[in-house]
Amino acid sequence: MMRTCRDDRCWLLIVMLAILSPAMLSGCGETPSSRHVTAKQALLGKSEAEVLACAGAPQAVSSQDSLRVLSYYKEGGLLEQSFPGNKSSRPEGVRHACTAIVKVENDRVTQVQYQMMPESTATHEHCEEIFQRCGP
Repeated sequence: MMRTCRDDRCWLLIVMLAILSPAMLSGCGETPSSRHVTAKQALLGKSEAEVLACAGAPQAVSSQDSLRVLSYYKEGGLLEQSFPGNKSSRPEGVRHACTAIVKVENDRVTQVQYQMMPESTATHEHCEEIFQRCGP
């Protein structure tokens, strides 16, 4: 006996494919709002006053002509230390920290640099925490 699409299972499969295909394909497209914007990216173009309002006073400020450099520093907690070797309960270790350098030209942020300590630290979470209130 030859099967046709009138068979209940076959018909159900076709209906499910027709309904679910658009939903599956929509996950492949990326919209501008679906991309994660980092605090570092959100700072670009902001005025110095906006940065000071959301990040607070910098640890240091230097100026030369129309360029101002704001330096921020943040350390990780005591439990976030890096130990060379065995991570048993040893009190010594290097605390994770970040120095964030914000360059402001003509009252607009033009560049943001993160310097991680120790340099082997792969994430910028402490730097992002400095500017978390400056989000998009």
